[in-house]
Amino acid sequence: MSVQITRGIKILQNAIIQQDKQLAKAMISDGSFHITLLVMQLLNEEEVNIGIGALLELKPFIEEILQGKQLILPFQGIDTFGNQVGFVKLAEGDHINPLLEIAETAKRTFQEKGILAGENRGFKPHLTFMKLSKAPWLRKKPRERLMHI
Repeated sequence: MSVQITRGIKILQNAIIQQDKQLAKAMISDGSFHITLLVMQLLNEEEVNIGIGALLELKPFIEEILQGKQLILPFQGIDTFGNQVGFVKLAEGDHINPLLEIAETAKRTFQEKGILAGENRGFKPHLTFMKLSKAPWLRKKPRERLMHI
């Protein structure tokens, strides 16, 4: 993750906290910023081990997709999922194509191993900076906390 992107997200998080200090607990730490390629549920140690194996198998496929090039992902704008998750949107452009290919390859690899992954959701690349699930007491409040970002 580039220093420039991390700095921008920290500025955004601080601006949100200035508006509502309780939201500080919902912020993702800068060491945990990532792009989610797919969502899955691993229910036991055996499934976790299968998942690790699938990740290890993915490496050469990802290297082939990238062909030794660095994948540079520009971000632009913010949005929410169900007013529970705040995220920075990936800007439109050709850089999305290899990311989509990586996500599809990951999904296929996990499914071939018997792990249901990314079943019902379309891939929407984003960088999460805030999750109300990190502070469950905030989810119970009736007001829409993320509508003002």
